[in-house]
Amino acid sequence: MHKRALFLLFLLFFSLIIKAQEERRGVAIIASPKKDSILLRWAPNHHIVWKKANTKGYTLERFVLYRNGKKLSSPEKKVLLQNVKPKQDSWWEDILQDSLLQDYDWLCVGAQAIYGKEFEVVDPKQSPMMQIIQKTREQENRFSFALFAADQSPRVAKAMGLSYTDKEIKENEMYVYRVYATGLSTKIDTGYVYTGVADYRPLPKPIGLKARVDGNKAMLMWNQFLLSATYNAYMVERSEDGGNSYKPLNKKPSVLAYDEYGDVPMEMMKVDSLPDIKQEYLYRIYGITAFGEKGPYSRPLTVKGKLKYTIRFEDFKQEITADNKVQLIWKLDSLSKPFVKHFEILRSLRIDGEYDVINGNLSKSTFHYIDQEPMGTNYYKIKAIGINDDTYHSIPLLAQIKDSIPPAPPIHLKGQIDTTGLVYLSWDKNIEKDLAGYRVFRANYEEDEFSQITSEMTIANTYIDSISLYNLNSTIYYKVMAVDQRFNESTLSKALRLQKPDTIAPSPPFFTGYQIKKNGIELEWEHSFNEDVKSEKILKKRKGSVHVDTVASFPIKDSVQLFIDKDIKKGEAYFYAVVAQDRSGNQSQIRQWLEAEKADDGFRNQMKGVNVEAKSEMGYVLLSWGKMSKQVKEVHIYRSKQGESLAFYRQVANVREFKDKSVIINTHYQYRLQAIYKDGGKSPFTSILKVHY
Repeated sequence: MHKRALFLLFLLFFSLIIKAQEERRGVAIIASPKKDSILLRWAPNHHIVWKKANTKGYTLERFVLYRNGKKLSSPEKKVLLQNVKPKQDSWWEDILQDSLLQDYDWLCVGAQAIYGKEFEVVDPKQSPMMQIIQKTREQENRFSFALFAADQSPRVAKAMGLSYTDKEIKENEMYVYRVYATGLSTKIDTGYVYTGVADYRPLPKPIGLKARVDGNKAMLMWNQFLLSATYNAYMVERSEDGGNSYKPLNKKPSVLAYDEYGDVPMEMMKVDSLPDIKQEYLYRIYGITAFGEKGPYSRPLTVKGKLKYTIRFEDFKQEITADNKVQLIWKLDSLSKPFVKHFEILRSLRIDGEYDVINGNLSKSTFHYIDQEPMGTNYYKIKAIGINDDTYHSIPLLAQIKDSIPPAPPIHLKGQIDTTGLVYLSWDKNIEKDLAGYRVFRANYEEDEFSQITSEMTIANTYIDSISLYNLNSTIYYKVMAVDQRFNESTLSKALRLQKPDTIAPSPPFFTGYQIKKNGIELEWEHSFNEDVKSEKILKKRKGSVHVDTVASFPIKDSVQLFIDKDIKKGEAYFYAVVAQDRSGNQSQIRQWLEAEKADDGFRNQMKGVNVEAKSEMGYVLLSWGKMSKQVKEVHIYRSKQGESLAFYRQVANVREFKDKSVIINTHYQYRLQAIYKDGGKSPFTSILKVHY
């Protein structure tokens, strides 16, 4: 059983290895163009590629693609680096003798990742299978920490053979750089980047620097997400002399962080202690790129500490004066008084409602206030504003005034009913300060008793009701009552009468017959019997088509019951319907479609504008006619000399004229024309056209 389990673990492990091998491995490269050079950084994307490249090295090539804005017929290639590898362990040992180097820690990480004997402890008591897995994880960790150290230190990147500065560049050229691991037997992706001096852009300022102060602690925050493709670390500096000089808060940069999903959080934070809570300090930050470039400073941020304190109310009470005014009296504990800037008085109709400021600037030495215009029911709060502009509130205090006077009844009721049965009511807002709300009442008839339809009072001077439109009542009535905080009720308002919208379609008109006339199809119908019908219209569609046209519309007051449709084609069937529309816009249903067709007798429209003219000086007789339908295929011309019978003479296309050049001087000619249509139809012959040539 133990051997079988071990065998399954081996299968799982090697399936993971095979899956990893299927992923695309290679080298990626980025560039930062400057005015006089181009900085290049590259890195493998897998620990196996990294390990092999540390032995075989990397090759970096440059290709000139464009010069003076023109693409070269053949790119110019130059090898910039050949088989560049990490520096020998002796170099790392020598440089690590100086522990005061700013990037000393990153140099240690890089040296340990490449040449360290062990990067993680392997437990010899673990099974052989787990030791293999642990070794694989160790290689991945070496790779990850090595690349991370290279990102934080340009010196580490160069020592690992992962960077290069190309200074042999020209302003008028654009390049493609190619980097790849040298001499690997397996196929891996090659890194490419296209750039040139024309791509140079100044580094941006860090953005969004702000601070949150709590006592002598300042939490500095700035946006790291938007510039995460540019900067991978930041330095924070502080000035204690108004910006004349700055000192860094940290010896080492704050490194870009990633969350558990591999994403960059929106903000980076740095906590600082303020030496003197009463002094103003200036902060600024700058970003550092993966090439070790220092970006410009952010705008300075002024920060000052805040005293920590609490303002507590010891007592808060009210008195109702003889003239129905409310006097408020409060006390603070002795420790709170020095930290108050001023007081504000807040009032609300309800304990959990919105509190309005009725006095916004009471002296810090004032501990009483008289509300000259209180409402029937009042909830008061005292708000203390501290020296740090933070706020502290007392508990709510209730004060009620004796009141038996009801509010005035609402006025100017207005309303509208839509086609779904929703009723939108509104009225003028009452002016009483102690108004609690409104109740809405409804009745079918004005003389009926009105019933309340609001289960709770509505605070707004609007209300939406829902009624049925499908009953015998064409109108509905509403009244509104106002109620104050002491539940004193006004009399009902004047009744509002609303007309229900008409949603019932009229009865449909119907055809009583039709006749085929010489000039079209004549239709006859009977009107709808509804009294509120406003108009009737004739609808038409071709047989086999779903498109419907309105061909005629008549106001019902004209009493039209007869219509001739002249826009028809012989031999084509049409369907007609007649519908009615009432004053509310309701349209009747289509009761029937009437089919009608005028038989095709083969004759089409007469040719128009026909003329004949002798052009003796030009040697021909000119026949001309007006523009014809596109359905005309050709024109037949008949001709005869004087004393002879007309006979077919010529066939021409659908044009506008014909020049008869086969004519004899001093001869009388006569012509007749006929249009021939594509469907075989023909126009009537024209009258005889006579001309002397």
